[in-house]
Amino acid sequence: MKTSISTMALSFLGSFVAMNTLASDAIGPGDSDSKWVVGGAVGTSNNAYAGEDNEGFIYPNIEYNGERFFVKDGTFNLALGQKGEFSYGLLLTPSGSFLGDESEYRKNAKLAGLIERKYTVEGGYYVNHTTDLGRFHFTMATDLGNKYNGVTASASYTFDLRMGDWYVNPVVGMAWMGEDKANHLFGVSQAEATSLREAYEADSVLNVFAGVRGRYELSEHWDVNVSGGVVALGDGIKDSSIVDEDYLYHTSVGVNYNF
Repeated sequence: MKTSISTMALSFLGSFVAMNTLASDAIGPGDSDSKWVVGGAVGTSNNAYAGEDNEGFIYPNIEYNGERFFVKDGTFNLALGQKGEFSYGLLLTPSGSFLGDESEYRKNAKLAGLIERKYTVEGGYYVNHTTDLGRFHFTMATDLGNKYNGVTASASYTFDLRMGDWYVNPVVGMAWMGEDKANHLFGVSQAEATSLREAYEADSVLNVFAGVRGRYELSEHWDVNVSGGVVALGDGIKDSSIVDEDYLYHTSVGVNYNF
């Protein structure tokens, strides 16, 4: 899929020139409606790459819910317009890999000697369809840093539910990765092949995921979040000689201050 993302974006945006700005794109199902959210979370997940154990992690959470510009889930977004229940905008997101830093895997015999997969930035657009039941979210993006020059896309649905004082948000979806990015992250060149890993050229891949988040407001400013989920990896990833997982699991607990 080699179509220029800028051409697709301009064509897409051109069909919505009469729309108005949508301020609520920053606030998804179950989210806090505060302008700033600052906090952190701890969690655990397994690692898809061969020879790696489950990992614990600590990460900060910073969200900004502006009228047009918003920062959410590690992405930078610009809301551009709406028509009824549909809205759209542009996005930027960093893109990296466990293989981005050789010091992380040089002691793993199954991965040692692999060339570092450089970090990059992806850019593209999103489309939302929001109702009282929840939100459908679609994104398409491409590599802006000229590291793999491929396209990715995702589609998900997040349900907007309440259970007592809890905001409960199940999510289901799928993420498509073009062969260029799949090969960048999970391919093995002839020069990288060893007795422990065969050369491998990845195809495009479709991953399917599901999860749930619960958010409870402790006070006007404080809330707690718990989440968990699973990703079923597609064959383009599972078949790689440097991957030994079929599923990825994650759980986390976090606390945020809203203002």
